[in-house]
Amino acid sequence: MPADVNKVSDILMVSESCFVLDDFEVLPQTPFEDLASRFLNKDDYDLGKLLGAGGFGSVYLASYKNKITAVKTLHKVTKNPKAQMESYKAELNVYNWKHPNIVRTVAATSIEQYDTGAWIVMEYIGSRNLQMLINDTEEELDQLRRLKYSLEVASALEFTHGNHIVHLDLKPANILLTERDSCKLGDFGCCQRVEEDTGRVSPTNRSALTGTFAYRAPELLRGGAPTLVADVYSFGVTLWQLLSRETPYANQNQHVVIFSVVSKNLRPPHPDVGDDPFEQLYQELYTQCWSAKPETRPTSSELVELLKMWKYYM
Repeated sequence: MPADVNKVSDILMVSESCFVLDDFEVLPQTPFEDLASRFLNKDDYDLGKLLGAGGFGSVYLASYKNKITAVKTLHKVTKNPKAQMESYKAELNVYNWKHPNIVRTVAATSIEQYDTGAWIVMEYIGSRNLQMLINDTEEELDQLRRLKYSLEVASALEFTHGNHIVHLDLKPANILLTERDSCKLGDFGCCQRVEEDTGRVSPTNRSALTGTFAYRAPELLRGGAPTLVADVYSFGVTLWQLLSRETPYANQNQHVVIFSVVSKNLRPPHPDVGDDPFEQLYQELYTQCWSAKPETRPTSSELVELLKMWKYYM
């Protein structure tokens, strides 16, 4: 990395002459109402072992015509049926998206079938996520590997934002790892659609789903409308976690943390990186991402451009 390139803004200027961004097809949005005419025959799927479970449903390994898939089955009885329905509709926002760094949703039960037990069918990636890798002390997370993961997640965000969707639950536990050690962003159960003209979620379409507090931007903790750069804040915390291999605000009172993040600009503590120029730039990047002012955070497209330039110099 050139010694005189020491700011994110400087790097972005340098990168303009270095790269042509890869273009991914931005598919037309498929509203959940359009799925009412589709029919998913549950008898075509053989459910296998349980892969995971949450408040709204369980995910199973499954086979469909000799192909391995993952099937999320929503609970028929839940303490919060409204939130469960919102989460179901949110996941259908990404129906049939095609991107190398996003878990693909390939089928779902129709709205008419919802009350009989809704299913969402996804490609099967594996059972390992980025949080598991961070927790595994035998796994090395050197600069090149962190850069690779960062670029892949940023590319997923760029595509998501290009489709006018904000994820709102970006964190290592929702980033799956393939057998080839690539990242795929999943769990869009909290995502919301932003207006094309304002870049924020309309007040009439806002969801009660909140995501994980440690990764939520301060404007969301204050009750503000979600915007695309709310995901960039979460991305910054994720980059910090890749470097520190710690859990943000571990064992701290949630309410105290939320108050401090909003009113005192609390953030996770920086690891000591010494005089390493790459690590100093890396810290500056995630610090800009988790800025208290949304307008000063980079966009997902700027992140992709920047990280590609870093990859070029590495």
